[in-house]
Amino acid sequence: MKKKTLIALGASAGGTDALFDFFDNTLPDGVSYVITTHLYPHIKSLLTSMIQKHAAIEVCEVEEDTEIMPDKVYVMPENKVMTIEGERLVLKPRDLDIKVNRAIDIFFNSLAHNHSFNIIAIILSGLGKDGTKGIVAISKNGGVIIAQEPSSAKEESMPEGVIDSGYADFILAPKKMPEQVIKSVKAFNDK
Repeated sequence: MKKKTLIALGASAGGTDALFDFFDNTLPDGVSYVITTHLYPHIKSLLTSMIQKHAAIEVCEVEEDTEIMPDKVYVMPENKVMTIEGERLVLKPRDLDIKVNRAIDIFFNSLAHNHSFNIIAIILSGLGKDGTKGIVAISKNGGVIIAQEPSSAKEESMPEGVIDSGYADFILAPKKMPEQVIKSVKAFNDK
């Protein structure tokens, strides 16, 4: 049986437009998408409904202990951190005493040790270096890493952190990423 594929997207400042460009060009392809972003902890996020306007597949907000299904987009809610256990997404309250938001690294590090899915990790526009440690762990465990081409990002420091790490397999504008996702899924399935 072919292993399922999970596409993990990490985004922060300026990442909303990048997510829209990505999902404007994504077709149903049997994979699952999980979005981790830096959200304001006390403001209800509208990201799920916003992305649904750009996606050809169902977009839903992660709830506690959510089973991951193909052809769905899962969006982490505000005021949480998320990990993966087997084929389920697990939420925990975010510790607001920790000022630097590491939600992407937390999720990506849990993905690196997951054996249920082939992993493609994508870092989009954002400030800081969140996601870089996580993509290194994913890459070392056989995942594919895609970074947003910095010139197409509103805030380039997150994708530049990935590129500078030397672990980016592909550096692309968001609208070009879905085509590479399809190629990478085929490469996983051909192994």
